[in-house]
Order: sequence, then structure tokens, then C-alpha cells
Amino acid sequence: MAHQPNAFIPSESLIAAEAIEQDLRRLAAALTDDQFNAPTPTGGWSVAHCIEHTVLTGHAFLPKWDLALKEAATRRLYGTAPFPYGCWYRFVLKTVEPPYRIKTKTTRALMPYSRRSTEDALRYFLVMHREFTRRIELSVGLDAGRARVQSPFVTWIWYPLGFSFDFALTHERRHLWQAWQVLHHFKDRETAIESSIRRKETIGVTL
Repeated sequence: MAHQPNAFIPSESLIAAEAIEQDLRRLAAALTDDQFNAPTPTGGWSVAHCIEHTVLTGHAFLPKWDLALKEAATRRLYGTAPFPYGCWYRFVLKTVEPPYRIKTKTTRALMPYSRRSTEDALRYFLVMHREFTRRIELSVGLDAGRARVQSPFVTWIWYPLGFSFDFALTHERRHLWQAWQVLHHFKDRETAIESSIRRKETIGVTL
């Protein structure tokens, strides 16, 4: 589990974003394209779908962040990090952070559906992530505690700009962790198949 932030600090959020990119690269390198796009036996999301969902979510956030950044600058909401989180915001981040116990359904607009090669999916994510981290950089000097962002999930919910960045990063870690569980399933299945073959070969030799 990643370190749970108790305040928004742009430099720390940028470090967290880089760690997510490195983790995704490690995950992608461990999979074939077929494994990357294969669903779980129970019909759960494939690794590709986990990644695509984070991209769709990131793109949903980008215009919300742009509006918040513009409004904060217009209203001259200036401030210096850190911007501490209250109990409720810390609780939300803790709930979303993997390994998670509570599952939630996503909205139709954020439902993954595409099939891409591992290379294309990685590029697709990184393009979005560069835009994401640029918004974090643009927030430096603004009061990310008073500036507000409308949720792309529930339109009547608004939260602090800084929290929205850390929430989005936590959401990415949540689905990267989910994707790693899919990878572990494939590796466990391969191990089981290899063990079964070796047992049959041993029985054959004994007979």
C-alpha cells in the first residue's frame, strides 16, 4: 500500500504519479497482448480494461481541473502547500486505497470497452498522465484547499482541488492493484498447468 497523504503537497503527488507510471510499465512488461486483454474466469475486467478505466477517469477530470484552476486564478486564491485534509477526506482516501474492501460500480461513461495492444494502451495512459501531472504543476501557488472541483462521478459533489488530485492518484493505484491481481491469476494458472504436466509425466515414467 502506498503512503496515505494527509495533505496535498504538489511535489509529493508528482512523485506518486511517477511511481504509478513505473508500476504500470512493470505490469505491462510481464504480460503478453493476449493476457493483457483476457478477462478473469469470473468475467471481471481484464488488465486492459483496468487501465482504460483510469484513462477515461483521467480524461473526465481534466476539464474539471482546468475550470478549477482558471477560477482559482481569477479569484486570486493563492496559497502555499501543504493543504491539510480533514477527517472525512482522509477516510475517503483510505477507503479507495488498495487493497480495498468496498467495491463500487462505475458510471456508463467510464466503462472500459476497447481492445488495444499492450504498447498502445501504455501510450494511451501516459499521454493522459502527462496532462494530469501538468495540472498538478499548474496548481503550485494556488490555494488547493479553497479552490473547488466538481466530481466527474457525481455532479452535485464538489471537493478541494488538491484532494481531487490525490483522489485520482489513489483511484489509479486501486485499479493498478486490481490489474496485478489478474496477472497473479494468470501466473498461478500457468504454475498449476505445469505442475499437472509434471505429475502426469512422473506417473508415466513410474508405470
